Amino acid sequence: MTDAPSSDPSETPTPNALDDEGRKHGPWQEHFANGGVSAEGTYEHGVQQGPWRYWYRDGGLKAIGARVDDTLDGFWQWWRDGGGPLQEGAFVRNEQHGPWKRWHASGELLDEGEYHHGTKVGIWRSYHP
Repeated sequence: MTDAPSSDPSETPTPNALDDEGRKHGPWQEHFANGGVSAEGTYEHGVQQGPWRYWYRDGGLKAIGARVDDTLDGFWQWWRDGGGPLQEGAFVRNEQHGPWKRWHASGELLDEGEYHHGTKVGIWRSYHP
């Protein structure tokens, strides 16, 4: 078994397919009205699973992270429209959990600290450019 994609098109799942019950299933893309991709990831019988990516209308990356059973779960990163970092941190079933950082529009660190199941804990440091 290999991690390389199959060269046989019959083994590649059809994008934006529905299962027998009409639920989204397999690789999926959402699009802006202008046709550009706004989101890309995988559905398993109507439920978002695995890595997801989101873009701004101009094609710049907006966010990337993992989903488990339609929830944010694992490490996520967001970028500002224009490319600079916005924030990053981890989730456990939609609750912020673990180290978290946010940045000013200038690109300098705004603040950083820890979350424990959605609640800020410990020392949070704020920075002023």
